[in-house]
Amino acid sequence: MVAHSSTELMYQNWGKANNTDSQDGSSYHLLVYHCMDVAAVGHVLLQKDKHLLNRFTEITSLSDETAANLITFYLAIHDIGKFSDRFQNLRPDIFKHLREYTCDKAYNIRHDTMGYHLWDSVWSPLWDKNLLHLEQNASISQNNWQYILKPWVQAVTGHHGKPPLLDDNGMTIHVQNLFTEENIVMAKSFVKEVAELFISDKSNQSVISYDEEMEDLFKRSSWLLAGLAILSDWIGSNSEYFPLNSKPILLEDYWNKIALPKAEEAITKAGVLPSSISPKTGMKALFHKIDIPSPLQSHVSTCKLADGAQLFILEEVTGSGKTEAALSLAHRLMKKGLAEGIFVALPTMATANAMYERLVEAYRLMFAAESTPSLVLAHSARQLSDTFRHSIGLEHSHGDGVYARDEEAASAQCIEWLADNRKKALLADVGVGTIDQGLMAVLPSKHQSLRLLGLSRNVLIVDEVHAYDPYMHTLLCTLLRFHAALGGSAILLSATLPIKHRQELVNSFSQGLEGKQHTLNDKSYPLITHSTVNCISETPLKIREGTQRKVTVEFFDDISAVKKSLVDAAEKGNCACWIRNTVDDAVDAYNSLSSKLGSENILLFHARFAMGDRLKIEKKVLDTFGKDSTNTIRSGRILVATQVVEQSLDLDFDYMVSDLAPMDLIIQRAGRLHRHSRKKRCGTPSLGIFAPPLTDNPTEDWYKDVFSKAAFVYPGHGQLWLTVRLLSEHGQLVMPDDARDFIEGVFGSDARNNVPEALIDRDDKAEGENMAAISMAKLNRLLPVKGYGATVRQWLDDTKTPTRMGDLTTNVRLARWDGEMIIPWEVDGKYAWEFSQVSMSQRKIKDMVTYDGALKTGLEKAMDSMPDKGKWAVIIPLSKADEGRWCGFAKNDRGERIQVIYNSITGLSTIQEN
Repeated sequence: MVAHSSTELMYQNWGKANNTDSQDGSSYHLLVYHCMDVAAVGHVLLQKDKHLLNRFTEITSLSDETAANLITFYLAIHDIGKFSDRFQNLRPDIFKHLREYTCDKAYNIRHDTMGYHLWDSVWSPLWDKNLLHLEQNASISQNNWQYILKPWVQAVTGHHGKPPLLDDNGMTIHVQNLFTEENIVMAKSFVKEVAELFISDKSNQSVISYDEEMEDLFKRSSWLLAGLAILSDWIGSNSEYFPLNSKPILLEDYWNKIALPKAEEAITKAGVLPSSISPKTGMKALFHKIDIPSPLQSHVSTCKLADGAQLFILEEVTGSGKTEAALSLAHRLMKKGLAEGIFVALPTMATANAMYERLVEAYRLMFAAESTPSLVLAHSARQLSDTFRHSIGLEHSHGDGVYARDEEAASAQCIEWLADNRKKALLADVGVGTIDQGLMAVLPSKHQSLRLLGLSRNVLIVDEVHAYDPYMHTLLCTLLRFHAALGGSAILLSATLPIKHRQELVNSFSQGLEGKQHTLNDKSYPLITHSTVNCISETPLKIREGTQRKVTVEFFDDISAVKKSLVDAAEKGNCACWIRNTVDDAVDAYNSLSSKLGSENILLFHARFAMGDRLKIEKKVLDTFGKDSTNTIRSGRILVATQVVEQSLDLDFDYMVSDLAPMDLIIQRAGRLHRHSRKKRCGTPSLGIFAPPLTDNPTEDWYKDVFSKAAFVYPGHGQLWLTVRLLSEHGQLVMPDDARDFIEGVFGSDARNNVPEALIDRDDKAEGENMAAISMAKLNRLLPVKGYGATVRQWLDDTKTPTRMGDLTTNVRLARWDGEMIIPWEVDGKYAWEFSQVSMSQRKIKDMVTYDGALKTGLEKAMDSMPDKGKWAVIIPLSKADEGRWCGFAKNDRGERIQVIYNSITGLSTIQEN
């Protein structure tokens, strides 16, 4: 073995490699160069995105120069775990080529974890005032500073989407078992050189001073650094941006002559820098067609904005222009330099699709004319805007092909990550998606810190904020706490928000700001709540002229009477909607009404269609019952739907019947009646409610006797009884006059005192389940004060991360089996398998059925053609049956073989196989 100096030794390690054998050194990239590539990407991002740099400096109180240099240094040491022979031996050919000897050590601990545990051994060269340049005093030891800076070590070594392991299944990880003495010498030499390059301050001008809060500040900022490390490692791992280089040159030369210029080019091509903001703000700048802004819209166009992170809660009736007000307000926050874009979160995919379509027309006006801002829908690849930056990296990335099965290479991980467009939305200038995409940022899911990084750059807008159950509401409160802690502002929208929930949302945001807690007192409606670090304001508003509305309420306790009322409405040329509380009830209603009026006059819309069919149905629903639908198209048509239509979709019906639901949902559903002015329509709209008869002495099963399935959807039957009583007493719903009283009358702190005794036990049980859900959310969530990596819990792929409670669901991919081949249900397009997918309760479908022969071979080929190789879904081959039905087989959660039936008209259903 030839002796080498420590500086020479560090060049004897590869960091990236292609899949060809290395005989001459042309197939790999030296580790020290890869580390410099990643550092250069982060460094250039910080230089060009001053908002991102400000997030770090505002949290840590470091100067711009000190923060940028220190972050660059930590990004450079992100892969020090690769100095281990165990990692290097993943490519024995390169190992032998570089070291001139072989190795038999197994790679059984990931390199990110090894790098974290190596840090203590390489820290000592930095304890020098000419390197880290810390303000040292007698009370602060080397170990103190080492501990304070450790969250940043966890952040950068956890660059593959989850933190490094603190231990290995309870066993302490010993550095001596992972690294040879020579490995440690190599790592020390590299760390000292990059420290000399990035954080040596001979001029004595940049000092990191110690105070008692320093530890907490580095923990809080570690979430952002972890996200930046992931993004920088992704771009820095792209061999088209950073060609393989195995020839040793001085690190300083590589940095200045290769890494920095390549990083500039790569970042431009990747499209991750923010677009310039348009200076023209206000309603008229974004929405030319709105001649007279509403009082809400006028207020947000002129109200005073704070200098830092702030929360707005906009409470106003359906149809009052809350969305436009929120976008205009967000644009003002962007212009003030408090954000670079927006992310709009909604409760369902259908509402996200509708919001996306609305934003297509307006989002560009938020940005300078010469810019090319990105707009992306978080859950549907087909809906990606044409303006999304095509050079984001999908077509440029190539896998390294040398990692263990459970450890993807950074570039391969990048391909998978970008192909899963739900995650793209959080780095786009404007993102639209379901609330789940935001909630995963505060759960231990892979790449959650990347989501946080994207959100921290944006104004977070959450629509229909009342629509979330206790579990999701708790996670939303945690998201607001994180967002505030990282300097982000948020705007929340609701027509029916209980005061208790408003208080919890404000408290959570204030907690993130570490500000004073304020008690809300104003019960006015409409209302704007504005919360900052120092104060809170509650501003009552006048309603928009024409939005005050009255809806008469009638009750049905006979389902045949419901059907007759709908048929009568259709025969009179009106359009109508029946909102049912379960998919099975909706399908039954559809079949019954179709037999009376003909299937061509009835539409069925629920969540159990394959995505491709669902999008087609959704478009047809909007075309038939939306704002721009004509009387000719609408006349005599009936929509049978589930809860997918009650939020955010701009639908307009002449008549409606709703299954009994809690008061807030009844108000939402009523908002779809006479939503727009139309010729030949006059009089007061009428809402029918199908409900059990009202009685002062209901039985325990008062609701369940009528709605056996929905009894589990809305378990608070006392709240349902209060809803019926309030609406029966008034006989009408007047908005906004009744909004606050009706909501508080059902959900307020005193409402329980009015619930009949027979329903108390059921409500207590429901409340117990709510408390359990809240506890589960608190158990699952992350907290900003803990810092990235302060947990030993398992971090999951986002497809397995629980953003919602209730039944566990399975992704089911439907396929057609023609006797020879298995093809996706939705055969056209790049994302055919994604659009052939539907979510189903695991109680009904959990596993695939095992096949033999040609079907098995066809299934294996089909799975191999999927982006995830079928890893995250149950695939069901369907054969043609009768009457448009297709049938296949799966297993339920008890392992029983069941028959699965799919029809593009009625959706997915299952039956027990005898």
